[in-house]
Amino acid sequence: MAASEPPQAIAIAAGSLEQALLAIARQTGVQIIFSSELVHGIVSPGLQGRHTLDSALQAALAGSGLNARRVSPQVVVIEHRVAVVPGIPSEPKPQDVEVATIVREEVIVTASRRPERMQVTPIGLSVLTNAGLERRGVDAIEDFGRLLPGVMLFQANRNRGVFTIRGIATNVFGSNSQDPVSVYLNETPLVDSFGAVVQPDLRLFDIDRMEVLRGPQGTLFGSGALGGTVRIITNKPDASTREALGRVDLGRTHGGGWRQRYDAMVNLPLVADELALRLVGYHRDEAGWVRNITLDTDNSTRDWGGRAALRWQPGERLALNLEMIHQDSQPEDGDSWDPSLGRFRKSSLIPEGRPSTLTNYHLAIDYEIPGVASLLSATSYQESATAVFTQGSALTSLGVPLLAEHEPWRTRFFTQEFRLLGAREERLDWVAGTVFVDRNSMVRFNIRLPGLAKELGQPLPTENLISSIIRLQSQELAVFGDLGVQASERWRLFGGARLFDTRVHYREPRRQVLDLDTLALQEFALANDNTDHGLTWRAGLSFEADADIMLYASVSKGYRIGQVNPNQAAEGSSPPGQEIPESYEPDTTLNYEVGLKSGWFDQRLLLNLALYHIDWDNIQIDASRPSDGLSFITNAGRAISRGLELEVAVEPLPGLSADLAVTLQDASIRSIELEDGLRAGASAGDTLPGSADFKIAGSLQYEWPAARGRQLYARMDAQYVGASPAWFSGAVGTPRNAAYSNVNLRMGLVARRWQLGFYIENLTNNDDQILRNSYVGGSRVNSLRPRTIGTRLKFFY
Repeated sequence: MAASEPPQAIAIAAGSLEQALLAIARQTGVQIIFSSELVHGIVSPGLQGRHTLDSALQAALAGSGLNARRVSPQVVVIEHRVAVVPGIPSEPKPQDVEVATIVREEVIVTASRRPERMQVTPIGLSVLTNAGLERRGVDAIEDFGRLLPGVMLFQANRNRGVFTIRGIATNVFGSNSQDPVSVYLNETPLVDSFGAVVQPDLRLFDIDRMEVLRGPQGTLFGSGALGGTVRIITNKPDASTREALGRVDLGRTHGGGWRQRYDAMVNLPLVADELALRLVGYHRDEAGWVRNITLDTDNSTRDWGGRAALRWQPGERLALNLEMIHQDSQPEDGDSWDPSLGRFRKSSLIPEGRPSTLTNYHLAIDYEIPGVASLLSATSYQESATAVFTQGSALTSLGVPLLAEHEPWRTRFFTQEFRLLGAREERLDWVAGTVFVDRNSMVRFNIRLPGLAKELGQPLPTENLISSIIRLQSQELAVFGDLGVQASERWRLFGGARLFDTRVHYREPRRQVLDLDTLALQEFALANDNTDHGLTWRAGLSFEADADIMLYASVSKGYRIGQVNPNQAAEGSSPPGQEIPESYEPDTTLNYEVGLKSGWFDQRLLLNLALYHIDWDNIQIDASRPSDGLSFITNAGRAISRGLELEVAVEPLPGLSADLAVTLQDASIRSIELEDGLRAGASAGDTLPGSADFKIAGSLQYEWPAARGRQLYARMDAQYVGASPAWFSGAVGTPRNAAYSNVNLRMGLVARRWQLGFYIENLTNNDDQILRNSYVGGSRVNSLRPRTIGTRLKFFY
């Protein structure tokens, strides 16, 4: 409600604060979010007469020690006025309690494109808050994939990870098709739609939260959300307080060297309660442990980056957020190694690291239209440049290595979204919007055969097998809407739809190819276009058995955009019946899900459960033609994924907390249909690449008071991930990713202005081959970082 709106009649009987807050929410049409544990046992005085929302909340909370904070014009969060750690002197900063205080977080998410409590959002959803990331020592996206149910992250090289959710994937190393999981930084999709060789390994310092939405999210998050969506949401400037934070992390890796991590943040109110600036910076210098015996290099990395954000809120109706993010990542060499050369050894003629830079600009303007809706305009522009270096298997008949040297791989994304969030009413809430995404990519594509002339004993016009400059543009325009209806006190219906139109343009003005039969250099130009449109939707219902137990059932659809295949041979040169299709269509997933979200024993036990069945149709799959081995993508089959996801969080005793995440999963190909003369590596019955049938992650933390009002804590995190195929059954050798486990230990001391912690990561020094690639370098594998022992010092102002 805007401050300029007149008071309204509000009548509240004296009694429990919980009932008073619910009554205020009903009578004002504003969502008030709080936990039952927070208000348990607090009595609120009665209230009669005409009041504004602010004055009504102030009267209801009088003497409670609680505060009402606006998340948006239509959403209010009830919280402690001051976060106090037992035994610690008065008024610590909020960051002081990130690690050590066991308080069940009442997490606010925007997975449905409007703020609401995580425990009443009727989808499979996991959230890692800033405090949760801190507790687990998570520093980058590579660290968190195995922590959550239904989620996997495969990372053969830094700055190229492939997320899979609920087993939906046909390739865990990247392909020319769009990735099966959409990844967002605030409102910007991070990954290109074609030849998505880049997934920046963002450092997760000073973020608000990560939301992982499991199951197709095509209605609200667009293309690429076949299996789900990962969202990284940064902290915003706060004009009400001045604060600063610094962190130093020093560690030593077994068989490697020192790991150095430095972070800093400062939040500066420029105009009290109106204008604020937030500055964030970080630097990483991490020694490697995989040595390239040919070049005497290793997989060490130096990263630096930062963020500058400005928030201006001249009144309750208008807020502007301007943010710039930059990251520069410089890995020296790749992370995969060759077991035939010894543990953590590899041999390649070029360093296989993927140096990458990313710059993202984001402007969000939020304006409240009184009594109607909040209007959000989100504008993003992003540039990235990544060098892709890979040594492939030697050409058997020639005995020379194959070097892929694509530099630079440049992308430019522009995203504009307008979104209306309806003024929340007692029985109705809605969101509607339109979004336009324009992606442009340019790559200097080069595959080289060094030493070929010497091997053949004759001069050649070039040792480049293929050389070209590729330009690709994809545009996506969509309109969407989503509606929630409170059918009765306990039943809620929800549904939505998205209409999309996509256009893809592929250009190669001059491709040069060395004909290995005639040893002549061929040149030709390639051009291709594709257009698609379609509809995605979701629908479901939820039932609140009581204030802390919700059951839901839903159906949701996701899609990837249809795109083009490079015409990989000159016109008329394809063998009869083996023509590569010029384009391929969107593929879609349809997810059927039932779930439970529940809190027990005054929220000291949270238990969430989801059961799902996914039909994946018209699959975009990698294929090839036998005559020349040229690869392409086509729509060629159907798959099914089904499983169970369980999350438990419990506080059985004061100071003791535990978490558990379990995944049971079965994802496989049901049918493959290809034109005669073409072939795919997949066959009916194959398990989808990267799909492990069992995965479990858990943690245990205990805290106890120390001298001078300080606090000690000890924590253990452990995960087990089952084995999974790295490729389909038709791949050479059919490599399989090994099952593996990981254990991390942390302990530390928390004071009012500082924290000191010690940790051991990969306690057992596990070197299982968790990702196997039979293509790159013949036979390469990836494993966990070896045992790393370190200390982390954090201080606040």
